[in-house]
Amino acid sequence: MLKMLLALMLIMAQAVTFAGAQVAPEKIAYTAGPKIHQPLPFKTGETLFYEVGFSKLIFSGVIGELKMRVSNAEDMQKPGLLEITADVTSKGFFPKLFGIKVNDRFNALVSSSDLGLQTSTKILEEGKFRREQVSVIDREAGRVSFTDRDLDNKNAGPKVKEAASPSWVHDMLSACYFVRTQKLNEGDVIPIQISDGGEVFNIEVVAEKREEVKVDAGKFKAIKLNAKIFDGRYVKRSGEMFVWMSDDARRVPVRAKIKTSGATITIDLKKVS
Repeated sequence: MLKMLLALMLIMAQAVTFAGAQVAPEKIAYTAGPKIHQPLPFKTGETLFYEVGFSKLIFSGVIGELKMRVSNAEDMQKPGLLEITADVTSKGFFPKLFGIKVNDRFNALVSSSDLGLQTSTKILEEGKFRREQVSVIDREAGRVSFTDRDLDNKNAGPKVKEAASPSWVHDMLSACYFVRTQKLNEGDVIPIQISDGGEVFNIEVVAEKREEVKVDAGKFKAIKLNAKIFDGRYVKRSGEMFVWMSDDARRVPVRAKIKTSGATITIDLKKVS
């Protein structure tokens, strides 16, 4: 249970992956990507730091940290692309109590013009579980190649899966940054297609009411977003996920709250640099 909760840190609209979670793919709908307003609300070099808390019944405490960063992929000799990374690390009493150390890294290479996903990489280190999962999107051919490697078993060959894919698609990390580019008014529904494990999932982000949110990084006027990822859309289990984005030009995710299996995960912004 704790391993899944730590993995949930990444979901930021958010954000996040589900290592070992049960998912249910839906039929692929080939749609053109929406127009992305330029300039983007985030600049290369932006780094967001979050603290992750857990509560269930009488138990509560800090369980980890999340860092998200945008870089210019031209430094990787890949012009026209942005690199988005997220690092998830365990912290606090509960991970130590259960002996679960988490050190995950997520990477998304996206087009700087329309934020369409080109490559999605996960390096998962959760206790004795160590895997590398890479999805490569061929946008011209409308195909995805997914490779899964067991980093603890060098004798085991990689598992490779190829399938049809929309030419404009996201992973959970890049989807967070795409939502930041949208004009969010109460009642707006933003459909997003997610590529994961060689499958495509259809989720929605619904803009709800505006609220004031106070976190360590400060006090923000924010708009509350309901990320529809549970109940068979992306994850079979029941649950709720809400994200509060600052109601300004930068659209910074300042808080996320995930409720599932009787537990609540809260992800609060600590610092922006």
